[in-house]
Amino acid sequence: MLPTLDARLAAAAELVRPGEPVADIGCDHGKIANSAVQITKNPTYAVDISAECLMKARTLSKELLQEDDVICLVGDGLNPVKDKDVDTIAIAGMGAHEIVKILSDSDKRYEKYILVPHQHADVLRAFLQENGFLVKKDGVVKSGNKFYPVIVAEGIGYTRYTPFETYFGKDETEDLVEFIGMRKKILKMLAETREIEEYENQRNNR
Repeated sequence: MLPTLDARLAAAAELVRPGEPVADIGCDHGKIANSAVQITKNPTYAVDISAECLMKARTLSKELLQEDDVICLVGDGLNPVKDKDVDTIAIAGMGAHEIVKILSDSDKRYEKYILVPHQHADVLRAFLQENGFLVKKDGVVKSGNKFYPVIVAEGIGYTRYTPFETYFGKDETEDLVEFIGMRKKILKMLAETREIEEYENQRNNR
């Protein structure tokens, strides 16, 4: 039985393929790690800097799996798995700046990265472009009332983003169209607010 996943985590888990050795970095509750075990039919690493979070991942694996196939490792970033048999890195629980730091601190490149930044996705996209990652997928997924980029990249290659793609991703989806529409409304509101403020300042300065 798979764990209950929101749309964001489900989109990440769906990108895991049978046979791929996976590490769920910053795993927290370990839902991606537990899903990956059942999809890949392989043991999966759950990594977190917090031992308390890893207890949640371990508890979930005991509830869902017949065997202890989620291997929990305490540590920072990718360090705990640098000597492990891992092809796919999943990071879906932090902002882009933290993800960039994790990728920058690693001296090893992996075959596949599944990255779901909570904010500042443009920072992550710029890093991938500037540091030789090949982006294969980059779409937006709506989860609840929030929108999340879901990026799949290979560790070797090259990607070029246009300015638009840097902020919104490469893949057009219904969720992306809705996200852009929402951003346009916010920008319009901010522009109108600024115009009103400028008008009032002009009146006050007369």
